[in-house]
Amino acid sequence: MRPFRVQKFAGAAIAAILLAFADQSAAQVDDLLLTDPNPSAREEMVPLSRVPNYRDLMREIIQELSQYADSRDPSFVVVARPGFELLRWDQREVILAEAKRPNVATMPDDAMTPLGEPMRRYIQANDGIALSNQFCGQGRPMARLARFIDMGVKVMSVEHCGSDAAAVSALDRAAESGIVSHADGDTWDQFDRIPVRRPSRENSDNVEAVDDAQNMMISINNKAYGSRDDWLLAVADTNYDVVVVDAFFDGNEALTRDDVHRLKFKALGARRLVLAWMDISHAADYRYYWQRDWRVGSPSWIKAREENRPGVFSVEYWHPTWKSILGVYFRSLMDLGFDGVLLNGTDGYLRFEEMTPLAPL
Repeated sequence: MRPFRVQKFAGAAIAAILLAFADQSAAQVDDLLLTDPNPSAREEMVPLSRVPNYRDLMREIIQELSQYADSRDPSFVVVARPGFELLRWDQREVILAEAKRPNVATMPDDAMTPLGEPMRRYIQANDGIALSNQFCGQGRPMARLARFIDMGVKVMSVEHCGSDAAAVSALDRAAESGIVSHADGDTWDQFDRIPVRRPSRENSDNVEAVDDAQNMMISINNKAYGSRDDWLLAVADTNYDVVVVDAFFDGNEALTRDDVHRLKFKALGARRLVLAWMDISHAADYRYYWQRDWRVGSPSWIKAREENRPGVFSVEYWHPTWKSILGVYFRSLMDLGFDGVLLNGTDGYLRFEEMTPLAPL
């Protein structure tokens, strides 16, 4: 796995990235564009030995981002959403590992990673995981979560409950389970309303780490607000322990360090965590890095349009060009003073697993 190209920029504002990245992209294009590592996209029958472990490719990306963050600021928070299925070695991974196992008689069976083995490097790379609809859907049994909670995994959740009443009920159940949760009355990832109600388990203490948090709120779609200042004021005028926001207003107006600092304090004055929303398996045509001639299949790592998400595309998240884009963006978020990131789309491997089912021949 190639390391991220985390670029250095003199300015802190994300708006400066566009020109800088365009300049360095042209200079590095030969170095970045490699042979497509996904043969399954082009062939109907692929030997198991050639099928990538898409889950481990996702783990490696998250681990590399976390390692870079630790090298700059060990307190920088990394939360993966949904992230749970990556915590252990899956049955599909056992099958692929066996197929790729060297044909060496002296290789002991215990050299292979067993089914269900905790992925400790991945666990250590995350400060938390954010489940989807744990309380407003078919959530995982708490006994299954407890195994990883005992290993130090901070479990959070994002709930879309269909009604405000159901969202309030979900917050109560989350609190009883010790899970920090965002809950709303929507049915999908809109995140376009800041709740008017007070936070569940409102907390007057300073929050310096996710383990200190009692509640959470996500606000990334802010077009409904008249201006960036209107939206920032609405977020700042809350008492949530953790707020997750987009680093851009209306998709293209970059926040500044002062904007981010302004959000770091609850309305009552105590410190809180401000995390940036970062999708690591989807590209969007309204983001700074998008080039006019890009479309599905050109460049090759842009694989498909996302249904019901205009302008959003599924990508080969392991491709060096996309990793370079992620590295630039991640660094800029740290430069802006965010306390951490919520990495959305960590289940992006599912699309590629569906393209390469491990059915018997």
